[in-house]
Amino acid sequence: MYYKDTSHNHTNSTHIGILLLRMVIGGILLFHGISKLHDISFVKIQLINHALPSIWAYGVYIGEVLAPILLMLGYRTRFFAMIIAINCLVAILLVHKNEIFVINPSSGAWAIETLGLFFGGAICLCFTGGGKYALSKKSNWD
Repeated sequence: MYYKDTSHNHTNSTHIGILLLRMVIGGILLFHGISKLHDISFVKIQLINHALPSIWAYGVYIGEVLAPILLMLGYRTRFFAMIIAINCLVAILLVHKNEIFVINPSSGAWAIETLGLFFGGAICLCFTGGGKYALSKKSNWD
């Protein structure tokens, strides 16, 4: 059964937590997208190496620029959080699949922890929606 968030079911602190999660996931991911505005050749090379069309590289702008901005605004939060989660999965499968079970020996951290955090935060937002402090709140994608 689908759960539709109604503002009276959550405390104000829950809505502030959701807002902060949207800001952190969207804000930090946006930096990754902005860096690709200057040079997308790495993404194109990865696609070509996997026998995929290099034109798909421009999809990174949806997943790492447009989606994070709209996530921070709280517009269609569930939809754009899912776009971010898919973007993370594609990045893991194309570039980081050999690091999935790797621990960085110098730091003790998971080799792809940043992607894991983006993915996990995006999945959480798929379940919660944008909360009370979101631009849109009335659709199933909110």
